[in-house]
Amino acid sequence: MRIALLLLVACAHVPPRDAVSDEARIRARLSKWVEQFNGGDCLGAATIWAPDLIGVIPGGPDDTYEREQQGARSAKPGPVKFELRIDEIMVDGDTAVVRDTWRQLGGPKVVTFRSFEVWRRQPDGEWKIARWIDAAPGP
Repeated sequence: MRIALLLLVACAHVPPRDAVSDEARIRARLSKWVEQFNGGDCLGAATIWAPDLIGVIPGGPDDTYEREQQGARSAKPGPVKFELRIDEIMVDGDTAVVRDTWRQLGGPKVVTFRSFEVWRRQPDGEWKIARWIDAAPGP
C-alpha cells in the first residue's frame, strides 16, 4: 500500500496522456514560443528545446541544445519577429510530429519557410522539440 501511494504521489505531476490534450499542449507551447521570442524573452523561448536537440537548416551547421542556449543567453531583442501557422500535429504516445509554416518579419523582406519538428514528452511530462528540419525559404 505504501509503495502504491508513493508511486501515485510521484506521478501526480505528470499530465494525462491522450492525443487531444497532448496536441493542445504542443500548440500552446508553440504559441508561447512565438510570444516569448517576439517579446524579447529569448531565455524563456529556449526552454522549448529538448537536451538532445538536433536541428537542420539548409546550408547551415546542425543546431544543438548548447547552441540554442548560448544564443539565448547572448541575444539582444531585435526587429525580427515570427508568425506561425501550424499545419498538422500527429501524436503517438510520447512522440509527436509537427508540420508548420513560419513567417519571419522585420528584415528587408518577409521570409516564409516550412518546418518539420519531432517533439518528445520529457520525464516531467512537458513536450519539447528534439529534432527539427527547415525547408529552404520560399518567396
